[in-house]
Amino acid sequence: MRIVAWMPDQDQVGFLVDSLRNAGFDRQDMIISDLADAERQRHDDPDEIANEVAFIKTERDGLWEAGAYVDGIKGFKPEGKSGFVVAVKTPKHETDRVRTIMEQSGAAQIIQD
Repeated sequence: MRIVAWMPDQDQVGFLVDSLRNAGFDRQDMIISDLADAERQRHDDPDEIANEVAFIKTERDGLWEAGAYVDGIKGFKPEGKSGFVVAVKTPKHETDRVRTIMEQSGAAQIIQD
């Protein structure tokens, strides 16, 4: 299971990560993406993508269909082009707990897929 939150502020992201770690979740089960950076780094040329220092493949099937992590999340529409996306991989029985932690940390939008 994956739960995705849109956080408008970087301080909220830090609080969320700390809260999740204190609740027993591993940082390796989290993906954090800055929407502003993702928008600035869009590329159409495969050579540009291959030369990126940090390349995270989205959930698309095509090898060169690269895009921001958030583009691969169905039904996720963050408000504006700024803020941060925090995705957490969690067992199904922990989803309510993660959602509560996200809400308490100030998530403006939460989806589950």
